[in-house]
Amino acid sequence: MASIYCSNCGQPVSDQSPFCPNCGAQVGQPAPQQPQQAYQQPQQAYQQPQQAYQQPQQAYQQPQQAYQQPQYAYGAPQTGNNNGSSDYGTSGKSRTTAGLLALLLGGFGIHYFYLGKAAGGLVCLLLSLITCGLRAILTFIQGIVIMTMKQEDFERKFVYSNSFMPLF
Repeated sequence: MASIYCSNCGQPVSDQSPFCPNCGAQVGQPAPQQPQQAYQQPQQAYQQPQQAYQQPQQAYQQPQQAYQQPQYAYGAPQTGNNNGSSDYGTSGKSRTTAGLLALLLGGFGIHYFYLGKAAGGLVCLLLSLITCGLRAILTFIQGIVIMTMKQEDFERKFVYSNSFMPLF
């Protein structure tokens, strides 16, 4: 007895049997072929967009001339002298006027208001009220000192100073 093999399942089948006892396929005919389709890549894979993001044509540019902070010595603007001396006297505040105001109306702090130091003027006025006018003696002395100093020392000490109430 010769055995043949089922073309569908591969099991041995007797040559007398028209059907396979395992799978029931007809022995005399070839088994139907399973479609053999292997996994295929899709025809169109992901593609980068044709037009990618581009930077704007005109980007922000820094200004050609950068701002430079003015250089100050003791708070006074430098005018560019290279000989070591600075040009004070450009403030427009008169040493004589400030000295006379300190001599005559110093108890009210008027000379501080003239120099643009309103907080110092208010403090001077308040101290004069608290001390019943004795503060005026100090401002009288301050007026004499202001009148006797040089213009550039006056501007450095009283006009360009960061102090709100410079004394001497």
